[in-house]
Amino acid sequence: MPFRRRALTTRATLLAVVICVLVLTLAYPLRLYLQQQAKISELTRANAERQSRVDDLRDQVGRYDDSEWVADEARRRLHYVLPGEKSYLMRTTPQQTAEAGAESGAGTGDGSWYNRLWSQLSEPAVPTAQAKP
Repeated sequence: MPFRRRALTTRATLLAVVICVLVLTLAYPLRLYLQQQAKISELTRANAERQSRVDDLRDQVGRYDDSEWVADEARRRLHYVLPGEKSYLMRTTPQQTAEAGAESGAGTGDGSWYNRLWSQLSEPAVPTAQAKP
């Protein structure tokens, strides 16, 4: 009887088992490594955004060293005037238009629900006519 060769030898089976064990052993650390790299890149991006914000704030603080900018801001925000100057302030009132009422979707000029509710609560109650018996 001739010796019949098997399709899958013992050595090939052992090699496949060893390769599977190695793949399974390396899968978890590789996954952790990729997660950590993603976290590092996210933190690097967030750090760059915050550094940009810090630079903007430093520039803004640096403007306070400029006396002309400070004087201009005092004039604009606080309405300061230099001695001998005259300042004219005009009051403006917001004007309600028909388009504003149509855009808000309500009959009133201000379509926010809390303003409508407050206006309804603040209006005096109208007494109803009572029938006499």
